Amino acid sequence: MAKEVLTNEIEQKVEAVPVVSTDENEQIDAPVSETESVGPESKPKTKRAPRKTVEKEAVVVEEQEKTEEVEENVSSEIEEETVEEDKEESKKKSKKMKEKEKKQLAEKKEKLKKKKAVAKRKEKAKDKKKEKAKKAKLKAKAKKKDKAKKAKDKAKAKKIAKKKAKRTKAKKNKKK
Repeated sequence: MAKEVLTNEIEQKVEAVPVVSTDENEQIDAPVSETESVGPESKPKTKRAPRKTVEKEAVVVEEQEKTEEVEENVSSEIEEETVEEDKEESKKKSKKMKEKEKKQLAEKKEKLKKKKAVAKRKEKAKDKKKEKAKKAKLKAKAKKKDKAKKAKDKAKAKKIAKKKAKRTKAKKNKKK
């Protein structure tokens, strides 16, 4: 509708001011007064039309401004929401990372405990072996000592037996 009003205005202006030479201009002065009388009737219409269009344009501009404001508000709200979501996501990520770190720490501690337990077992096994070896050595020494004692006792007994045999022989020889 605004376009129609504007086109009507343009047509009216074109009709109201025809291109005329100066000679014709003098002759037409009288008819111009007629057109002037016709002009004021059409002029209020032309004035109204621009007001409406201006009002419409103003309304359109206001609507555009409102929509821009609404878009800005919406975009700022969206940005705030995205910022909040980002914060929440970062919090969630940091929580997940902390949980992961805790799990890793727990796993490391568990592995350390297991390693320590294995090391203790190995050390105990080594100690047992050492004890066994010590006992075996002591046993071998004792056996050796015992054997040496027996050999010494045997040699002593032999010596004693020899002496006895010598005495008895000497006694026999004396009697004869």
